[in-house]
Amino acid sequence: MITLLWVFQFSALSYEIPKSNLDSRSACSPRPASVIELFNIIDQADKAESTDEPGKKTANSDKKAIAGDSITVLKLLKEAQPIAHSDYKKAFKLTTEAMQIAEGTKDKELMGRAQNSMGNLYWFSGDYNHASEYYINALKNFQKTKNTGQIAECYRNIGWIYLGQKKYNLSEEYLLKSLQLNIKIDNKERIIINYDDLANLYLTSKQYEKGLKSCEKSILLAKKHQRMDAIGTIHITTGQLNYELNQLSEAEMEYDAGIGILSKVPNQSYNLCLGYLGLGKVKNKQAKSSEALPLFEKAIFLAKAHNFPPELAEGYNLASKIYKSQNKLDKAYEYMELYAETNDSVNARNNRDYIQEMGAKLEYEQNKLQIKNLEQEQKLSDAELDRERNFKIFLFVVIFFLFLLGFFIYRSFLRKKKDNQLIARAYLEIEIKNKDISDSIEYALQIQQARLPQISSIQDSFPEFFVMYLPRDIVSGDFYWFTETENGKKIFAVSDCTGHGIPGAFMSMMGIDGLNYAILEKRIESSSQILNHVNKFIIESLKQDSADTIKNKDGMDTAICIFEKDLSSVKYAGANRPLWLIRDKELIQYSPDKMSIGGNNYSDYEFTEITIPLQKGDSIYLFSDGYPDQFGGERNKKFMTKNLKQLLLAINHLSAKEQEEILQTSLQNWKGSFPQIDDIILVGIKL
Repeated sequence: MITLLWVFQFSALSYEIPKSNLDSRSACSPRPASVIELFNIIDQADKAESTDEPGKKTANSDKKAIAGDSITVLKLLKEAQPIAHSDYKKAFKLTTEAMQIAEGTKDKELMGRAQNSMGNLYWFSGDYNHASEYYINALKNFQKTKNTGQIAECYRNIGWIYLGQKKYNLSEEYLLKSLQLNIKIDNKERIIINYDDLANLYLTSKQYEKGLKSCEKSILLAKKHQRMDAIGTIHITTGQLNYELNQLSEAEMEYDAGIGILSKVPNQSYNLCLGYLGLGKVKNKQAKSSEALPLFEKAIFLAKAHNFPPELAEGYNLASKIYKSQNKLDKAYEYMELYAETNDSVNARNNRDYIQEMGAKLEYEQNKLQIKNLEQEQKLSDAELDRERNFKIFLFVVIFFLFLLGFFIYRSFLRKKKDNQLIARAYLEIEIKNKDISDSIEYALQIQQARLPQISSIQDSFPEFFVMYLPRDIVSGDFYWFTETENGKKIFAVSDCTGHGIPGAFMSMMGIDGLNYAILEKRIESSSQILNHVNKFIIESLKQDSADTIKNKDGMDTAICIFEKDLSSVKYAGANRPLWLIRDKELIQYSPDKMSIGGNNYSDYEFTEITIPLQKGDSIYLFSDGYPDQFGGERNKKFMTKNLKQLLLAINHLSAKEQEEILQTSLQNWKGSFPQIDDIILVGIKL
């Protein structure tokens, strides 16, 4: 996939925009990393970037905001933009500071710019949920200022979010909205970009003929405005589309044209790299391996020099195969090793650094509050000792030095006043810290809820579905996970992580990441193999197999089900969590492996998969141990598994909603005034 690049007249903001390669990059992240930042950070004072509807004036943020603050915000955003990949944390810090200043000015235009930039950073980290949230907020602000140019750009960003999520219809809708607005304000440079965006969408969604039509429109405008870099890039895009259509002669001609133009344009190493790769693949498919090999070598050189790991890996792989066919086995082996090494680094992208950073921050705040509490307790103890000493001195003085009575009374009064001030200040500081920690935990709850699947999306696949999800604290160590694969299979998991509250929530985030990696990236469709991968992921992430780290037993118990498209059967695998099936008023229990995920050194443990035939009317239940382990009743005993079985047998004939209500009521009646002792999750699916 190729994304259009050319250099605007703003020399300070002229950067090369890499293009994503369809053959070597995941379809779930088709947008090049630096596309958004260039097109959103450019100064809107230029007419080509901010021209609004004829006869209307765009709101001028510099007149509304304090001039110094506006300049500071723009400087911070400009400083953060080029380091978004090389130093993400610093870029995030600079953008956060810019957003805080912008919000202080109450200037909608300035706030929209900062929100757009923050959305870009979340995009680069792969967090589409937060990226779309900031893009939508930026869109609202630009709509208030009636800045049509930036509204169009926000639509474009949202379109790319949907493209990254493979929601092609929504992506097309927003990309077309952006195109229509740019046509309305006659922003020709952006129109070229919009057509190229659509070509990329159609390339990703395999609508190759529509992609060629978009390229035709884009290149006509690019030639009219003599945008040589754009012309060269569109030739490469067209070459890819023709290659996918197996029109090799046309693809070869387009690649040759694109390479010829881009080799004369500065800052086009990435586009040239993709051009060489594409032309090499055409030659290779034409059985001209001797002509393809030099092209792959050129691509490898550019990818290595400019740090393009996915393209470098593909170049090594393709060149290795040619060397093997030429019986140059040493060179073939060398390149295959380099391919494996580079490809591993590309596939290793995940959210572990982000999770660890959040954990370190919250742990630091908690430790700091504990230390502060101890200091305040010491101050209170010292103050009490001072008062006691003063009282003894007072008695002594009364007896022996009556004439000094007034002086010591006054001194005691002053000291007591000072002590009270210290105590009041200490309590105030503790209250502030408690609020900060509570706010942090509430924000963590928002993050955790954003990672859980939407109930409505699950009910689209299972109309008779319910989930009883009751965290013991604000955030939970239990979670549920769901997706539907391209071939119609439905994958559902329920997990109970070690601990609850903040520690359990961090483990749940890692568990979700492990499932995302095994199912969405590795595309594994075996329930036992998924558990094997997640087990290895947790052990490696927590370094539980390393002799150099402190051993920990953190992990999770999980049950996972893979339903066939027609719901004729389900494949189940469990790590200490069973599956219950109720059929014809009989409860059948499928037992799990007696092994947790993580918390041990058995990274090579192989979980067992059970295939279960299904019938219409069957009810399936997955749950953590929170419900049966809850204390209550007249004797403060556990609810117990056998009572939960009897309850489910009694209510499974009811609708999912009625079952959930009865389970909730039964739990509350049993628990009474006793506190909830653990996180609770119970999922029911009625076929």
